[in-house]
Amino acid sequence: QAKEDYSKIWGVINISAVNQNGRSITPITRPSQVEQEKLLRSIYETRVDPSVVQYIEAHGTGTAAGDPTEAESLGSVICKNRSSQVSALKMGSVKGNIGHTESAAGAAGLIKVLLMMHHGKIVPSLHYSKEMSSIDTERLNLAVPTTVEPWEESSEYGRVAGINCFGFGGTNAHVVVRQVKQLEPLPAFKRPLELVLLSAASSKSLQMSMADTADQLSTRNSITLPSLAYTSACRRSHANYRYRKAFVTNSLQHLQQEVMSAASTEVAVSKAEPRLVFVFCGNGVMLKEFSLALLSSEPVFREKCKEIEALFQKHAPISLLPARGDSPKDLLNPELSQPLLFTLQVALASLLKYWGIKPAAVVGHSVGEVAAAHFAGYLSLADAVKVIYHRSRLQAKTARGTMLVVGNIPVEEIAECLHRYLGKVCIAAFNSPVSCTLSGNSDSVDAVRRDLAQAFSHRNIFLHVLNVPAAYHSPSMDVILGELEKSIKPLEKQKGEIEVISTLTGVAASDKDFAEGKFWARHTREPVAFTQAIQTAAQDRENVIFVEIGPHRALQRSIKETLGKDTKVFSSLQTDAEYQTLLTLVGNLFELGYNPNWQHFYNGYESVPVAIPQYQFDRKKLMACLDIHLQAKQRDVSSSHPLIYGINSDNMEFGCLLSQDMTSYLYEHKNNGVALVPGAFYAELGLASVMSSSRPKVPLSACRMSISFSAPCVLTQSSQVLNIKLSPQKAVTAFEIVSSSNAVYAVGQVATGPEAVVEESSISYQDIYQRCRSVVSREEVYEALSRVGFQYGSIFRQLSDVHYCQELKEAITSIKVNKETVREMYNYCIHPVLLDCFLQMTAVMTSRTFQSRAGFPSGIGSLVVLRPLEEEMMIYMRTSKSIGNCLEVCGCFTDKRGSVLAELKRVAITFMKEASSRDNEFMFENKWKEVSPSQTIGPLGAMPRVLVFADKFGIAEQLKKYLHPDSRHVMYEDWEALLEGHTENKMRAEVEDYDEILFLWGIQKLNEDFPRKVVDQLAKCCEAYRQVIVALREKTSRCSVRVITYRTTERNVDHINCGFALYGMTRTCVVEVPEITFQMIDLGSCSSLDISVLADVLVKYKGADYPEVCISQGRTYKASLKESQKTVHAWISSMDMKRFRHLSDIPLYASQKKLFKQNAVYVVVGGLSGLGFETVKFIAENGGGCIAILSRRIPSNEKQEEMKALQQQYEGSKVVFVQCDVSSTSDVGKAFQSIANIFAGSPVKGVFQSAVVLHDGRLEVLNLSDFQKV
Repeated sequence: QAKEDYSKIWGVINISAVNQNGRSITPITRPSQVEQEKLLRSIYETRVDPSVVQYIEAHGTGTAAGDPTEAESLGSVICKNRSSQVSALKMGSVKGNIGHTESAAGAAGLIKVLLMMHHGKIVPSLHYSKEMSSIDTERLNLAVPTTVEPWEESSEYGRVAGINCFGFGGTNAHVVVRQVKQLEPLPAFKRPLELVLLSAASSKSLQMSMADTADQLSTRNSITLPSLAYTSACRRSHANYRYRKAFVTNSLQHLQQEVMSAASTEVAVSKAEPRLVFVFCGNGVMLKEFSLALLSSEPVFREKCKEIEALFQKHAPISLLPARGDSPKDLLNPELSQPLLFTLQVALASLLKYWGIKPAAVVGHSVGEVAAAHFAGYLSLADAVKVIYHRSRLQAKTARGTMLVVGNIPVEEIAECLHRYLGKVCIAAFNSPVSCTLSGNSDSVDAVRRDLAQAFSHRNIFLHVLNVPAAYHSPSMDVILGELEKSIKPLEKQKGEIEVISTLTGVAASDKDFAEGKFWARHTREPVAFTQAIQTAAQDRENVIFVEIGPHRALQRSIKETLGKDTKVFSSLQTDAEYQTLLTLVGNLFELGYNPNWQHFYNGYESVPVAIPQYQFDRKKLMACLDIHLQAKQRDVSSSHPLIYGINSDNMEFGCLLSQDMTSYLYEHKNNGVALVPGAFYAELGLASVMSSSRPKVPLSACRMSISFSAPCVLTQSSQVLNIKLSPQKAVTAFEIVSSSNAVYAVGQVATGPEAVVEESSISYQDIYQRCRSVVSREEVYEALSRVGFQYGSIFRQLSDVHYCQELKEAITSIKVNKETVREMYNYCIHPVLLDCFLQMTAVMTSRTFQSRAGFPSGIGSLVVLRPLEEEMMIYMRTSKSIGNCLEVCGCFTDKRGSVLAELKRVAITFMKEASSRDNEFMFENKWKEVSPSQTIGPLGAMPRVLVFADKFGIAEQLKKYLHPDSRHVMYEDWEALLEGHTENKMRAEVEDYDEILFLWGIQKLNEDFPRKVVDQLAKCCEAYRQVIVALREKTSRCSVRVITYRTTERNVDHINCGFALYGMTRTCVVEVPEITFQMIDLGSCSSLDISVLADVLVKYKGADYPEVCISQGRTYKASLKESQKTVHAWISSMDMKRFRHLSDIPLYASQKKLFKQNAVYVVVGGLSGLGFETVKFIAENGGGCIAILSRRIPSNEKQEEMKALQQQYEGSKVVFVQCDVSSTSDVGKAFQSIANIFAGSPVKGVFQSAVVLHDGRLEVLNLSDFQKV
């Protein structure tokens, strides 16, 4: 087998023997010379000539008892019986180099011998000297080398050695190894070009591997390009690596240049394995000549061509292959061009399929659909040949015509221009939204061409006459349709393997379509719906790649015009560059994550493997993972589960490393663009940890788990660790899943006992399907989930169409597990991707109850896995109850017979509450309470070591004397000066060595005379703060951020500063980033007294206990939340109006007086809806006489009626609308000028700001432009 695989054979073990003397010798560790000699005689007396052996690798214990005993046994059995013509038997031991390796001792000796054979050298035994030895080597005819000696080959056997290995329990073993000479075979064939592959787990590793390969190519002279290419594909593992590079080359010199160039550029990570769509081109693609290169070099391609030619020859004496010879003009004849195109397409697609490149769907443009239908399995090859033969034969008899491709103009506009040519010229193919093919008699098509050229002369119209003899897909075909339908009957109906999107209908075809002659007659006459077919092929498929199957590129432009310029479309062949194009296709697919069958690709091209390429480890990146598992091993705690590893030897705590290498599929589970750990993942962690800790072991079917989800975990680019802490209790084991900083993500418990009892052991799925008559397509399910913010990658999108019963609130669907999940699903209790599919189904149950509202799983009351999930299953679900904003469902996974595999009960989905402009339930305000010094009595403690983002007003400078000497200051100007894109890297570097941050960049003077500058400064401050949080989040240590602001909490506002924005942003971060501790400290002044109090707060007032602190006049206050009053009126009524007496225009509130003035103007910004219009009504109700509403949009008719009604209800109040974008300084100026003109003589006495913009997102996805927009 090794020879067949062209493996390097280091040596052959000719014979081995083993015996045992543990029972006969005391003590057990003492060696037995009798048993050692008996072992050697079993080999060397009858089976191996002692004279052939040149070297003995001794066990060599290095003890006074062991070494002499071993030497005596070798001397008496082997040396005494050697020919006098051979030299003394050489002997050595690897233990002098590496010491005792216990159970690996024999393997170490074998490796040493094989290496010496390979290099032809016998190495010395370290630390041996004849004078100090207890072995009489001369008497025994032994020699122990003390210098490197050549190892000569015998003419008959090469190099031969014996190896001893003895166990301290009395087991003795000996093997005889001989050298094998391999003649390097040449490949049976040699391709014109080679494909060399490299892959790695990280971009840096791949770059290092490319650089190493380039270096190796300059120093290794024995490597051939075919051997290197074969080794890179078949002797290196690529399937699990997402960073990939492929090189198409014809020489080692060219390869070295390409690899060296690529090593300097960063490689993008490939996504999940792409979904391929093969597109078979149609008429109009000129086949200049058949692919001689593929015919001569690819047996699969050649044999398929011969098979097709033989089938055509059953209908007519037609010659297809180049050996028979055809003149170029013959290729215009459809009787030859269509069979040739069909043959090429089927043979090429068959070759790609043999190489493991198989599509998820196929599309055939015009006549290309015949080849597509056969390749997909719906037509036998004989039937497909019959369709092509009769179609081409009959089309050759039709009247001549012309076909014209029109591009760059919307098809609808082209159709408008054809009305005057009705019956003479028609649209034969809809190629893209801006391209079509016209067909008709030659004179009419020429006239159309002239008309179009003139009509669209200024719009870059594309016009190209196809080199075809007939007007396909036009009325010219009508005369042959009857005969065609009759001639191709009968066609055998076959069940296909691959989906065919028909260009007759633009949707997926059924197996019966292709077996009907009428279908192929219509297909010949009716227009090609290529645009719709391509849209259907791409619909609901993630990571789609289109591969053109034809002699050269023809449809790429049409596909990109239909789906967008970023759509990936690859050619499979190109005239005069067949291999270049074909191998480039394979290489591109490999780089994008596809995994061809490399053994088939190199079948017939196998070569002797070589030592390169060699993997280069990005040690810095992988060290965290390696350290974790090394620590677990050192503590003698391990787990066979792919996600968890033991942390404590008592099996009460486990860890899970989240990273793009270890848990890449999690990054395909997103909400509003942010990757989140799905709740199903926590369920697996809890169940697996309890299973691993159970003593004695319990079967999975005996476990019943319940779990509640506490908080979302955001996945970042860097790795992070989850801890699973177990607490055994009576009859159950509780678990808690927390972050490294003890933020709780989920809690639950697992009860174990006899096999868990489920409600139903099987279901009658036929009856359920009968009840569930409504069908929600797979596309609609994921569209509904997308509308509420959930985005799933291909690995999570595994549901089929869902059948639903509204009356009984139940649903059922089937699921065929994709191959990425199948590879690992049996290593899990219940794979998180599959459990998440169950949770996805709730989108169907809730579509009518909670429309357009995001629902998140909040818990699973009971989960029992009776048997391992299967590759093809069904999921059943029904609603248990719906209360308020919570839906509760139950259901199960079943096999295809309806037997329950896993049962889920009381699965709770909690929905976001609908927002309401009148709902003040979540409105709170701070109530400040002074902190008594007695509450924080205690030692001052060590001065904090912090990273200070220093202000420019001297507060950080005054604070410096209270901080640890190792504290460091970062200035805002240094960050701002960096070009955008480099600031995040700087921020990561800044926070690397600090776990405590003081953020004072919010303390800065804003230029209120220039609003645009204010906006820019506010946005930059928020962006800097965001970068700090994100950088800290990527660290695994516990971190804290203290935001220090200046006069931000005062009730009276006489200035603008960044602290106002930072306060709201920090409150959001507290919820979104629970692993970081936040504290907000507001300074009332920058006096030395307040600075000293600030220093005291930094030491004594921990953020967890004092999240919001205010310092004023040497006193410290902490905030507590109190609920605001329910209405604006009540809020104003509760205000201490005495504080505003100096504002003479605002009277004290009294029931007999009006709150607002009749002759004063009150401006309400954003006053057309929601809270803004409520404010308008409140002002009018309370005496406001002049109300101006500012808004960007013009009020609707309904809103204008409301404004009129308001003025009628409150006589004396005048409400006017002024259009204004308050983010524009010029707009605001014009608006206030308009207000002054409308309400001449009335002063502006109040401005109410109700305009808001919602443009939110997780911290990781926001950037400076987002803050500027808000």
